[in-house]
Amino acid sequence: MDIDEFLDRELSDLGLQTDKTEKLETEPWIKEEFEPSPLVENIKTNLSKGNLEQAEQSYVQLWHVLMEQKLRWNKELYEQLSFLNRQFSSTLNYAYNEVKKKADHIYELINRARASLREGKKEMPFKLYSEIEEINNSIPNVFFEEKKIIQEQIMNFYNELRNITDNELVKRIYALVQETNQIIGKITLSIRSNDMINAIVNYNKCIELYSQIPEGFLRRKNSIGMQLLDIYKSLSIYTEMSNLQKQLNQTSQPLQFQQRTPSTSFAQTSNVSSKSMLVSAKKERAKRNIEKGFYNEASKDIQEALQLEPNDAEAKVMHAKIKTLQ
Repeated sequence: MDIDEFLDRELSDLGLQTDKTEKLETEPWIKEEFEPSPLVENIKTNLSKGNLEQAEQSYVQLWHVLMEQKLRWNKELYEQLSFLNRQFSSTLNYAYNEVKKKADHIYELINRARASLREGKKEMPFKLYSEIEEINNSIPNVFFEEKKIIQEQIMNFYNELRNITDNELVKRIYALVQETNQIIGKITLSIRSNDMINAIVNYNKCIELYSQIPEGFLRRKNSIGMQLLDIYKSLSIYTEMSNLQKQLNQTSQPLQFQQRTPSTSFAQTSNVSSKSMLVSAKKERAKRNIEKGFYNEASKDIQEALQLEPNDAEAKVMHAKIKTLQ
C-alpha cells in the first residue's frame, strides 16, 4: 500500500473528504489542482549542462511551491523533488571534486608566483595572478564556503604583489622627482647666465618628466609645479620679447639688409647653432625614452629632430631602430 492509499483510507475513516471524493464532487471540466511544475524540466536541463547556479534558483522556487502546500500531500511534487535531490547529489559530488582540483591548482600557481617574486621576475607573478583569477571565476558560487577559503589565499597573495608593486612605483617616482629637480637647477643657472636656448631645451625635458608623475603623488607634483610655473613665466617673457625684437628689426631696417652682411652671417650662424643644439637635445631625450620603454615618445622626438635636420645620420638610424621596437 502506497502513501496515497493510506491517506485516503485514514481520511475516510475519520469522515473527512479525500482528493478522490473531491474530484467526484466537482464538475468534470475542472483540472486537477496539482499540475507538474515547469521548474522541474528547467532544473534537469541546467544540471545536465552543469549550470549549478541556475539550477539552484529553480530548485529553491520548487521548494517554495511545496511549502505553499502546507501539509497537504502532493505525491507528484514529492516524487519530483526526491528525484531532483538524488540528481543534485550526484552532480554536486562531481562538481565538488572539480572544485578541489581547481583549488589545488590555484595554490600551486600562488606558490610559483611567490617564488618568481623572490627571484626578482617582475612579469611572471602578474601573468600567474591573471591565470589564478580566471580559474577562481570558473568556480560556481554554490560552493560559497570552499570559494571563501580560496579567495582568502588569493587576497593574501594579491596584497603581497600590491605591496611590492607599490614599493617599486615609489622608488621610480622618487628617481623621477630627483631627475626633475636636477634639471630645474640647470634651467635656473641657464636663465641667470642668459643661456635661454639651453633653458628652453631643459624646460621641455622637465615638462615631459613632470607629466610622467602619476596620481597619488600630489605633494611632489605641487612642489615641482610651482617651480616650473616660475620658469614658464620667465621663458615666456623672453620668447615674447625675442619675437617683438625680430618684428621690429624686419620693419625698421629693410633697406640695410644687404649692407649688414657680417651681422646677417652671425645671425645665421647663431640660428644654425641653436638648431643643432635642439636636434642634439631631442636625440638625447629619445635615447632616454628608449631605455625606459617609451617608444612612442622616442619616435616623436626623432621625427622632430629629422624635421629640423633631415640629413642627420644618427637620427635616421635611431628612427629605424624605434620602428623595430614599437
